[in-house]
Amino acid sequence: MLAALALFLTACAGPKVVPPSEAERNEMARALLTEAIYTEGLLSECAAVSPELKIYAQDLRTIWMETHGDLLAGADTQLNRELAGETRDYAGHALALSAVRFRHEHRGRAVQELRLNERSANNQRIVCERRLDELEPTLTERPYLTPDSERDILVRDALVADAERPVALSEVPTLALEIPRNLAPGRSYREIERRMANTCPNAELVVIANEWPHEAYGIYCGQQSQSFIVCDWGECQAP
Repeated sequence: MLAALALFLTACAGPKVVPPSEAERNEMARALLTEAIYTEGLLSECAAVSPELKIYAQDLRTIWMETHGDLLAGADTQLNRELAGETRDYAGHALALSAVRFRHEHRGRAVQELRLNERSANNQRIVCERRLDELEPTLTERPYLTPDSERDILVRDALVADAERPVALSEVPTLALEIPRNLAPGRSYREIERRMANTCPNAELVVIANEWPHEAYGIYCGQQSQSFIVCDWGECQAP
């Protein structure tokens, strides 16, 4: 009798729920952050076109944060965990070169889509009004907000529960330190580029800081290999 009762209770308990894996967390976090960076790119580019568009963009930013804010914080926390092995201290802040590249890539998508620098002032306004009108009704229609599967709901809730602190749309990923795209290179850039030619002919140099006598560069060789160089008064080394 006791054995039969134990089997019955076990069956009623149902299958054991397996916690979300790091791969599942990373996938959803990156999906959300990709959308966040791209959306902020559209909003910030168009906000600079006119006072009216600035107000419109801020209204959409508010809607986005009200809808996504908790999950955004969790996604940023998860990316910080994923990139912990490459994170370093720079000027008193945590920095990961992969996060810088990630931010620049998806911010660049928005810039390239709008192509405002190729348009007249009137055409900039028309393009931005149309694009923001298209964006508005989609802000709450993202798969990670209303997942189709119970598994995705579990992953989403785990990210929200692990969030360390609130973050703004313009701040993510926080490991990228909001470093602008296409900063002008400093005096040491060409010398670093010349040195890298011997070890990585197709190296990509990203300017992290250029305020003479201080400079900092991220160097990418392919998708994985990367290095960080800090220069003071033209003397450059890995920190």
